Amino acid sequence: MRIVCFQPPYPTQGTKASAEDCLLWMRTRLDQLQPGEQDLVLLPEYANAPGLNDRQLQRDFAESQGADFLQMVAASARRLRSLIALAGIIRSGERWFNRTLVFDSVDDLVFTYDKVHLTDVEETDLGLTRGSMPAVFQYGNIRIGFATCFDLYFPEHFAALAAERADLVLCPSYQRSESAERIRNIAQTRSLDSGAYLIRSSYAMGEPSIGGRSLISAPDGMLLEDAGANACVIAAELDPKRKFMKPASHGRDIVEHRSLIETHRRPAVYRPRGERAQQIAKSPFPRLCAHRGLSHACPENTLPAFAAAISVGAHEIEFDLRASRDGVLVVCHNESVDSTTDGTGKVAELDWKDIRRLDAGIRSGIAWRGVRMPRLEEVLDITDGRIGLNIHIKSAGTDGATVRQVCDYLTEHALTNSAYIALETESALQTAFEYAPQIPRACLVSQNDPSASIAVAQRYACHRIQFFRDVTPEQIRRARELGLICNLFWSDDPEDGMAFVRNGIDVILTNCAHTMIAGGFDAFNRRASVSGNKKMMICP
Repeated sequence: MRIVCFQPPYPTQGTKASAEDCLLWMRTRLDQLQPGEQDLVLLPEYANAPGLNDRQLQRDFAESQGADFLQMVAASARRLRSLIALAGIIRSGERWFNRTLVFDSVDDLVFTYDKVHLTDVEETDLGLTRGSMPAVFQYGNIRIGFATCFDLYFPEHFAALAAERADLVLCPSYQRSESAERIRNIAQTRSLDSGAYLIRSSYAMGEPSIGGRSLISAPDGMLLEDAGANACVIAAELDPKRKFMKPASHGRDIVEHRSLIETHRRPAVYRPRGERAQQIAKSPFPRLCAHRGLSHACPENTLPAFAAAISVGAHEIEFDLRASRDGVLVVCHNESVDSTTDGTGKVAELDWKDIRRLDAGIRSGIAWRGVRMPRLEEVLDITDGRIGLNIHIKSAGTDGATVRQVCDYLTEHALTNSAYIALETESALQTAFEYAPQIPRACLVSQNDPSASIAVAQRYACHRIQFFRDVTPEQIRRARELGLICNLFWSDDPEDGMAFVRNGIDVILTNCAHTMIAGGFDAFNRRASVSGNKKMMICP
């Protein structure tokens, strides 16, 4: 694989004119490349608005000259018949991201990654939004990971890329004051951490001791190319599948270095949530979703109900969210608290401190006295990534404010691989699609008309759809053909649930996961897993 890496001169003046000069430098070098002579070209970070530090100036430039530059890059990828990757400041809906874009020769933009670790300047001065997870792009038989500039400092990020078996890691960068020696040392170490080639593109600062150092390092930590301090283009020929081989220990057999590390890692000793999320995302179907927790045995939508669902082996929990008058996300199904607590009033008209005083257990019997209504953060804390989350947002809030708030929580808690939001209106789906497309969405619109619901799910690129019990096998088949994971509301009988599974349902919402499992549903789930009757969660 032939890799080309740009190191343009940094536009130190910080003006539109100097940014345009930098774009011209990159455009000229792209024009000089010949088709078929490279497979991947990497440009640096902020490539569509280089050197601009004022928030509004940077955004205006990105949407004018920067947008034209991205169109040119896409055209260059087609002309060169190669991948071209860069990181730029990109608006998505109402938010701005430091987003890596990958263009190919056929489909233009084929992959994006939002920088996970933002600097203080990016968050406060530039108003950028953090990405949610490390990402890997499958390109043919090659797996390409991403680490944008500041991401390079986080070994956990590279451990996540290694777990996803990245062969290459692309690192568009903007470092202008870091020492050249540390840049090399960190890059070489991260190649060892990930067992992958690392390709770094940055800017020439005109000083030999800082910045610059676009480079290509190998899985054994050796530098293949180092651009030094001056503006230039570097290239290397490499085999992405070639790994670093070494003795497992003195006198032992030769093994692949990263595999050796993975074999001896103890994830639970470190930060297990990411590993848990991967296990949930990759677990087989069919699944049981505990409706409002283990609601047949415990007070619905309470922490005991959710903890019990985890303990009996449910695969997911479903719970309902509404915003209190003071903006706290409260777990409650009904509009009012009257039917499930000892209080009265609508959730939206009560403050959290008053809701917190209510007894949400007493209506289930004296033994449950004192159980409180939880808020979203408490559910996330008690589940801690151990179970899939089906979050039913009952009211989207003014202009979708509640939807956006939930999306922010899931992103902040790194739960975008193990949680999804279930929405009842098209406006709520549109808000979620525009604000946080990386959060999986379940369509609950027009549940009384499955065909109409499927059309809505397709319109808003949903990942799941929830049907009522009157859904036909043909409608389930149509949804599955569109790649939708199919939920059913509801079944509390194992044989009944299995009948729906045989018709294509993936997830059964149930009020009594414990009796479903005891009655044989779990055995059916194991048989499905062994036979390969499974479908992976669809993530953006």
